[in-house]
Amino acid sequence: MKTKDGKNKIKIVVLTPEEKVYEGFVDFISVPALSGSLGILPKHVPIITKLKIGILKVVNDGQQTYIGVCRGHFEYFGMLARVLTERAIITEYDSRHETLEELRKKHDITQEITEETRKVLQAIAELKNLRS
Repeated sequence: MKTKDGKNKIKIVVLTPEEKVYEGFVDFISVPALSGSLGILPKHVPIITKLKIGILKVVNDGQQTYIGVCRGHFEYFGMLARVLTERAIITEYDSRHETLEELRKKHDITQEITEETRKVLQAIAELKNLRS
């Protein structure tokens, strides 16, 4: 998409199941793809890729915005980029490591399984105590 001054810009939308987290026109996108970091400039070839937990960076007129994303997918076609993710948090450059840690903790499947396993083991122990 072209701006009033004739610059090519990418329209990007970052969506979670709950809300639209970010929408705007940008010059560059850095995507935390499952296969590695991916840079997108205007007129990039169409692409769809899976996302890993990471920081999505968008640059518009030199201004950088950082968005922590948690899995999902990224698609780019015809100057439109869509990020569909489980969770997204707009963050500052200095806070990006804390944002990643928060996303990892809240979306770590093994942690969820461990917590559920602990509950099941506790319930079994309580049932054994009832028998005694």
